[in-house]
Formats: sequence, structure tokens, C-alpha cells
Amino acid sequence: MTERNIAAEVLGGLHEIREHRAGRRTLRTAHVEARPLPTLTPEAIRDIRNHLDVSRAVFAHIIRVPVRTVERWEQGRSSPPQSIAALILMARKYPDTFERLAAL
Repeated sequence: MTERNIAAEVLGGLHEIREHRAGRRTLRTAHVEARPLPTLTPEAIRDIRNHLDVSRAVFAHIIRVPVRTVERWEQGRSSPPQSIAALILMARKYPDTFERLAAL
């Protein structure tokens, strides 16, 4: 592994900023289109949990939320945040998702 020269990297960055401000350098930009997640219905959450063959308590422990929260999701009284919804959808497609998370 090579050792980084932080001072040279900072000076290089400052040089690039100066060139950009002077109009001699254009910075790259990337346009990323956000794709909405599929809707996660209460039935889908319950089906995924049942497919994983875990109780509400175990499911809640795995995704690190209170059991009551999973209960509310499954009863349709609230919805999971998009980050948790993405995690649940990943677990549906890749059942070893939670095992991989536990290994971190």
C-alpha cells in the first residue's frame, strides 16, 4: 500500500479550484435520476416476514426497530421509512441480507 501525501492532495485541490474560478477548468457533474421504490404494503411486509420464517419480535430485532413499529407497519397504521423499506425489499429478493448485515 502506498502512503498518501495529504498536503499535495490539498494543494492540488486548491489549484483546481483556482483554475475553475478562472474559467480554465470545468468540473464534471453527474445527473442521477432517483427511482422510486415499489410500494411496500402491510401485506407485503407480513408476507416477507413469513417467507423469512421469523416472528415479529425477531424481525424487529433484525432490522433494529421496536416490535410495536413492525406491528404498526403490518396493520397499516404507519409505513416504514424508505431506507428500511429498501432493506425489507432487499431481504425479499436476497434472503441472506440479514445474515450479511449481522456479520458486519
